[in-house]
Amino acid sequence: MNNNHKLTYIVLVLIILLGSYIILLGSYIPYLFYSGSYIPYELDYQINTMIKNHDTKQMRAVSSDKRIYSFLVHLNKKDSCKNTSDYQGGSKNIDWYSTEIKGKAIGVDMKKENSIYWKVDKLYFTKR
Repeated sequence: MNNNHKLTYIVLVLIILLGSYIILLGSYIPYLFYSGSYIPYELDYQINTMIKNHDTKQMRAVSSDKRIYSFLVHLNKKDSCKNTSDYQGGSKNIDWYSTEIKGKAIGVDMKKENSIYWKVDKLYFTKR
């Protein structure tokens, strides 16, 4: 094989690898958004970020009452969501989930903002 053939072969292999990567990534992204695992992931991420940053403005906005707000404000920055549920029901643009923070059962309403983005809308205490 001369140098031109080697270069052609290398470029062809790279194109095939890149194409395969794009196809796999293209099939994974819709799976992530529509599989049911994206929303609980987004729920955990948003709540954990709010706690870690001690974002009292966001805590007030998502709290259903003073009791849940007080609970959120007094959390340690290292506290986080655990045992987040799968989809529990809901309406057209609101899905219901539950999670656990510091041993307390918390209900979470996730609001659909657009075709792929969901946002924590309300937090409230629930019974187990």
